[in-house]
Formats: sequence, C-alpha cells, structure tokens
Amino acid sequence: MPGQTNLHCCAVATFRTGAGVGRLGYKRITLMVQPRIIYVYDALCGWCYGFSPVIRRLHDTYQDQFTFDVMSGGMMTGPRIQPISESMGYIKSALRIVEENTGVLFGEAYVDNILNPGTYLSDSNKPGQAMTLFRVLQTGRDIEFAATLQNALYRDGIDLNVDANYGPLVETYDVDPDEFVAHLNDEAIIDQTQQEFALVAQMGINGFPSVIVEKGEELFLVARGYLPYDDLMANISRATGMEL
Repeated sequence: MPGQTNLHCCAVATFRTGAGVGRLGYKRITLMVQPRIIYVYDALCGWCYGFSPVIRRLHDTYQDQFTFDVMSGGMMTGPRIQPISESMGYIKSALRIVEENTGVLFGEAYVDNILNPGTYLSDSNKPGQAMTLFRVLQTGRDIEFAATLQNALYRDGIDLNVDANYGPLVETYDVDPDEFVAHLNDEAIIDQTQQEFALVAQMGINGFPSVIVEKGEELFLVARGYLPYDDLMANISRATGMEL
C-alpha cells in the first residue's frame, strides 16, 4: 500500500454552466470526495465474526464521513473447500481464542448443528453470492448484512450452503425473500462474485478481516486481522489525516 499522507482528497470536475461564465461557457468546480472504507471479510471467517462489532461501530459512528463497502474474500474456495471435520481441531481451539480476545460468543446452535456433526461443507461461494445479490437489491447496508450472515452461521447454526435459508435473513431488509432465493444462483451473480474473489487476491489480501481506506487515488491498509476499535481508529486517523 502507498505511504500515508495528510492531504485531503478532492476531485476536479468541469460542468457546463451556460453563456456568460468564462469565454467558453465552462466553470471549473472543485468537489470534495468522501473517503471510502472497504471491509474485506469472509462469511466463514471466525475472526471476522469477532470483528463484526468493531466494524459495525465504525460504520454507525462515521457513515456520514465515509462511504462503506464490503468485499467478500473467498477464503474457502476451489481446493480449500472441505468438510468442517477436516479442520475441527483447529476450529475448536480457535473459537476460545476469538471469544477471549473479542468478546463475541459462538452459539450453542453453531456447535451442535455445524461443528460437531462434522459434515458441514466449508464453502465461501454461496454466502459470497448472497452478498453480491444483496448489493443489487438493497444498497448501503452491506456492513449490516455481513453481520447478519455471520450471526446466522456462528450464533444461530444456520447452514449457509442451503439456498432457502437466505430467505428469512433478508426479510428484515425489505427484500423479497422469494426473489432473493430465486436469483441467488444467477449466472451474473456467480460471475460477479468470482470476479470479486479474484480482485481481493489481486490486491494481495490473504488474511481476514482486512480494512482498506481509499483516499483519492491512494489505498491504505489500516487493518490486517482483528484489531480493537481504538487501534483501528488510530490507524484510520493516521491514514486520512482526519481527527476522528
């Protein structure tokens, strides 16, 4: 990522303003561009579940000062797709570490329905498609929906590989559940999701959660892995030169 800077970002646009404004009838106007926070996560990432309260607090506090976007990372795709039993030992030890360091709790339903049976297929494709489709049908609430997906899995023990399970998850967002499920596997949605996975990899993001600040033409990696809220805010302030 480029080095940090204290310069505020702005873009210059030219608008036609009518006769009498300059010789050619054009006026130069400088527009302030809102910096953007990109949250790169994966619905199957336990540390992202632990980070969810942090990124939601950031969004709720600063949504008027930043544009927020979510990118799905594709953590479990291709040859990494496997039954959860293949990594059960690691996951069980990691759950305690995530709980101790973040304060979140993994639900009994997750342990009983997903983890202990060992048959759940760890596959990031379907929840990635759900995020892609959600952006098409309901803009501006990506951060909330990312939390909804992770709560469904890690708190409520809902299988995110089952199309029908997404219907109830979108009802609270004024999205028609039947329409959502019907379009979840549209070719365009699948293609866009795969392109997003590829873009995340191209950006060199191979750990989740990650947070990127886009300011003008510069990108700043302000979180790679879990960070407490105050540490994240300090990094964002240094990257943007803003007092937050």
